[in-house]
Order: sequence, then structure tokens, then C-alpha cells
Amino acid sequence: ELEQLILKHQVVVFRDQDLDPLQQIAVCKQFGEIEPHPLKTNTCPYSEMTIVSNVSEDGESVGYPGPEFELWHSDMCYSPAPPKFSFLYAERVPPVGGNTLFANCYAAYDTLDPQIKEFLEGKLALFGFSEKLMERCRALGYPLEIAEEDQQSDVSHPVFRKHPITQRKAVFVNWTHTDSILGVDEKQSAELLDLIHRHTTRSDRVYSHRYRPRDLIVWDNSSTLHTGDGTVAIDRPRVMRRVVVRF
Repeated sequence: ELEQLILKHQVVVFRDQDLDPLQQIAVCKQFGEIEPHPLKTNTCPYSEMTIVSNVSEDGESVGYPGPEFELWHSDMCYSPAPPKFSFLYAERVPPVGGNTLFANCYAAYDTLDPQIKEFLEGKLALFGFSEKLMERCRALGYPLEIAEEDQQSDVSHPVFRKHPITQRKAVFVNWTHTDSILGVDEKQSAELLDLIHRHTTRSDRVYSHRYRPRDLIVWDNSSTLHTGDGTVAIDRPRVMRRVVVRF
């Protein structure tokens, strides 16, 4: 069964899929109810889908441009009920660059220092999509802007979250959307989050996917983090269509 394949391997690629937007949405519905993206500025004509693109038409961006730097995250982890799977379809692919990197959060949890794991077991962290993320990006010289109507207030989730289906524990915090760990002071929280981020995204726990046109890639949001590699040049068109499904 395809769902079991995704749960086992965490990231699965289906090559040479001829899918228009409505066909992609129909395929995704076989795996769960569609989770519409909360961004109010979504310009895709289908509410079930978002476009990630560096293409403009008539001076207007087609979809959301991927940032020119790494932003490790899991999709919509700042929502009260984080989604199950994400499906990304490669409509237009640049000749070089534009990879997506995936980190194995099961492996990150399993190999984390036992003392850190014991200290953080049962603790909650705050997740959001707001000014705090822009501040973190600015501190590193990253020009990230989030429209006010797209900002999401904080929700709490476990630092180490048990997968709703497999019941395996995985690191759930991430650099992009985790603002702090509850129950520890601000300095210690920042240090722990940085340590866990570096541990989770070590190269031996990361898969880099080089797209071909018509790839459909599916990942498990509860056991992986992902990011663009930040290498897409504006003169090399890249258009990706994303659909997310709920548990």
C-alpha cells in the first residue's frame, strides 16, 4: 500500500507523472482530506493548492518564491493539528539548482545525546509563523518578509513528538517555526534549539532531491524536515505545485 510505503521511507518519489492541477488534487485526496494552506495571500486558483515559483507574469509573482537561503521546517507545524503528507509536483524545473533537502527526524531523535533527550522529554515548544521568524532571519542577514495577514500565532507541540500512526518518536522542533522551548529560560532555549537543529540537519541524515520534470514527491511531515537549497536563479524558471493532506 502506498501510504505504508511513505510511512516506512518518509520521502517517496514518483517519476514521470502527467498530472494537471485537478488530477494532482484528486490523487492527494486518496491519502486524506486536503488541508487548505492558511496563507491569505495564496494566488493559486485552487484553494487546495499552493504554488512555489520564481516566475512572474505581467509583473506579478506566480505563487510564492522560495527563499534564497535554507529554511528548515515541516509544513504547517504551527497549526494546532499538523498535517500528514505533503505532495510536491515539479511542473517546471531549472537545469541546475532548486533541490529540496530532507532530514530524517526519527534518526535525529534516536541518536540525540541521552542527557539532552532526558532533559527535554515531555517538554513543549512554541511554534509560529510571525515577526519572530523575520527577526531570526534578519539577524543572519536573510531578507524574509511575511505579510501581516499571513502571520500565524503560536501553538505548542512536544519537542519530541510521537508519530500519530507509527507511534515512533521524532524531533519535531525546527529552525523556521519553533520560537522557544517552554519551561527553560530564553538563553538555554535558544542554545538547545540550535544544538538540535545542527544535529538534525547533519549531512548523514539528509537526502537532497534533484528534480526532473513531472516528479511527484511525497513526504511525511511528522518524521522529516525539509528546505529548499536556496540555489534557484531568477532567470531559471522553477514552478512547483504543493498539496497537503490531514491525518
